Amino acid sequence: MDDLLADFVAETREMLQAIEGEIVAWEADPADRERLDAIFRFVHTVKGNCGFFDFPRLEKLSHAAESALSEVRAGQRKASSGLVSGVLAVIDRIGDMVEAIDAGEPLPEGGDELLVAALEPNGEEPDSEALRSEGETGQRAARAASGTRSIRLPVELLDRMMVGVSDMVLARNELARRLREQGADPALEAPFERLSSILDSVREGATRMRMQRLEHLFGTLPRMVRDLSAELGKQVMIDLDGGDVELDREMIESVRDPLTHILRNAIDHGIEPPSERIAAGKREIGTITVSARRTGNRIVVAVSDDGRGIALDRLREKAVAAGILGQAEAAALGEEATLDLIFAPGFSTADAVSQVSGRGVGMDVVRANIERIGGSVTVSSKAGQGTIVYLYVPLTLSIVEGLTVRVGEHTLGLPRSYIVEIARSVSRAISVDRLGDGIFLTFRDQRVPCLDLAEVLDLDAPVDLERATFVFLRLVSGDLFALAVDRVLDNEDFVLKPLPPALEEIGLFGGTALLDDGQPILKLDVPALAERHGLAGPGRVRAKVEEPAQAPIQAQAQHIVVFEGFDGRRLGLRMQPIRHIHTVPVSAIERTGSAMLANVDGAILPLTGIDAVPQERETIIALRLSDGEAELLHAARAIVDTVELGEDVVPLDGDNALEGSVLVEGRIVGLVDTHRLFARHGRRAVTTRRPTCRIPAGDAWATGFLAPLLQGAGYDVLGDGDPRPADVAVVLDESAPGAAAGRILRLRSRPEPSNDAPDSIYRYDRDGLLSALAGTHAKGA
Repeated sequence: MDDLLADFVAETREMLQAIEGEIVAWEADPADRERLDAIFRFVHTVKGNCGFFDFPRLEKLSHAAESALSEVRAGQRKASSGLVSGVLAVIDRIGDMVEAIDAGEPLPEGGDELLVAALEPNGEEPDSEALRSEGETGQRAARAASGTRSIRLPVELLDRMMVGVSDMVLARNELARRLREQGADPALEAPFERLSSILDSVREGATRMRMQRLEHLFGTLPRMVRDLSAELGKQVMIDLDGGDVELDREMIESVRDPLTHILRNAIDHGIEPPSERIAAGKREIGTITVSARRTGNRIVVAVSDDGRGIALDRLREKAVAAGILGQAEAAALGEEATLDLIFAPGFSTADAVSQVSGRGVGMDVVRANIERIGGSVTVSSKAGQGTIVYLYVPLTLSIVEGLTVRVGEHTLGLPRSYIVEIARSVSRAISVDRLGDGIFLTFRDQRVPCLDLAEVLDLDAPVDLERATFVFLRLVSGDLFALAVDRVLDNEDFVLKPLPPALEEIGLFGGTALLDDGQPILKLDVPALAERHGLAGPGRVRAKVEEPAQAPIQAQAQHIVVFEGFDGRRLGLRMQPIRHIHTVPVSAIERTGSAMLANVDGAILPLTGIDAVPQERETIIALRLSDGEAELLHAARAIVDTVELGEDVVPLDGDNALEGSVLVEGRIVGLVDTHRLFARHGRRAVTTRRPTCRIPAGDAWATGFLAPLLQGAGYDVLGDGDPRPADVAVVLDESAPGAAAGRILRLRSRPEPSNDAPDSIYRYDRDGLLSALAGTHAKGA
């Protein structure tokens, strides 16, 4: 009997989830006979089951609803709003009683008489609000939560089976690798292929067992929209599309709360009252559309309304009033950045606190919940036309597309959804600087903070930044940073498993996975990594905007780079004008009259902070400063640190080069006056020519493989008949260099070095070739 009772509870729950939406749709179209028949079958089934299990109160309620619906089917009654509200209240009460039966608790006491009376023919229809309060007992949320944790099978059983199938796939892949390495026996190939095909079929079936159609999520939405719009005095209808799209069961549960909150926002903030809609030339009834579609390996859920849209000026005013940003910053924000303000923590556009809105707990929680499962949220809006919120959700929580990287002796996984680009340090397109304890990259004219993954993991040896690979990662908030690793290995699909408690406490990892060769790895949690190192936070929802001169300047922390000058003094430069830190060869510095000049990246710039070319050094450090138009270099013997500038700058008399002095860790530091520097030395950079390189004429490999690499490294490749002299001449194998050749770079066809040319480079050693080119260019600069 216990098994039969469990089946009754499970079946009733499933029917309850589907039937609420059918009733609301039936109210909108009373002539829809199919929906009326579906509702009638539900209450009829419940009545029959209650008689079998001896639940007289349930039987009485379902019988009253069955009788009323039967009269509607026979054409003896009309489907009025009061009748629909009465049927909904009865179904709510049935759901509460089923939950009490499942929990072994006594049924809710009293109140059935009003519900039954509401369904009697020719009687006075009770107030819909009274029916709603009478039908709700506070247990509906528990019903929804408990009902979604099973699909006639224990959830734990499905999870264990999925893990087992994933392990079998990994074992199959390892076996295939070993067979390839040892040379497969032809007698084993056919059985192995058959086993592999069967396993793929089993894996697909196991995955589909975890999948559910989105109609299970959509089924409760019409009822919620109906109740909330009635409470707010609005008329709203909902249109659902894409209920046949399938999604992992756990993902559906993760999306439920964010989707509910977005719908509540659309009804409360988006859809106008009927009178306002009519005045604006719209239909009296507002429309909300929820659609879902699959694109690639993710699901896109779009929630759109035809309401008033989001007023950007109002958003800016609210953000200024809440202290999220200043008046000038708000005025300078573009449309996308302004819309992004709705995701700021504690932000609300409501004028008053109500049961629906105004508490400041809203879209920031929606974004956090979606990001937690590897998804993202975007919003677009047109004033007077409506708003669309897009939820991008991965198909499953357990399988993640990723990239494996190597640091030291460790292999780690990075989720591919955050990766925007990969670059090597040997490329001329990227430069690396250290400011104190921080690493900064200059890439595509953008300054990007960088983390050494070896330092993050507290490994013994840091990553060699001169030969590192940089993985650029962009968070959902738009923040960009890079990870320095030793090598990038391969793309992988990670079958994730939960972390052990000890690793979970670290807060840097998002799961474990096994590679095809059976090697276990850890997947990095990118948002947690960025937040821990101050590269992103929950409040970073906009880019920083410079304040106009006429606006009041808000107090902000300023930083200076502390360095040792060539005159032996400890000096400081404000961070704002510093664009880059170069290591300049002494051979690239010249004195012209009373001025010092330096050739940096093909540009001739004034060099300050030094009176003569230092003969005792091969290179110097030069800080590149810019005021937006002019540029100059300031020489430094060594970089000391980056510190926050205090408010007390003591003016100095008699030294026009310094703005004043400050105390840094008990030592006096002279603050360089950048205004006087630019007034005296600042000028536009004079660009010099690109370095040139001559390759063997008529060689297919040199033309097809080598020339693109040289051009990417910043060289002009000289063709046949080009009279210009070559800074570098590439020679293949034992060939002799041509005439008018500068420095010689010899490449060999074989990986093994030759005794006749020990300094030659293997033609496919990309890193070695780029390093040699960079060194050759530095010597010739």
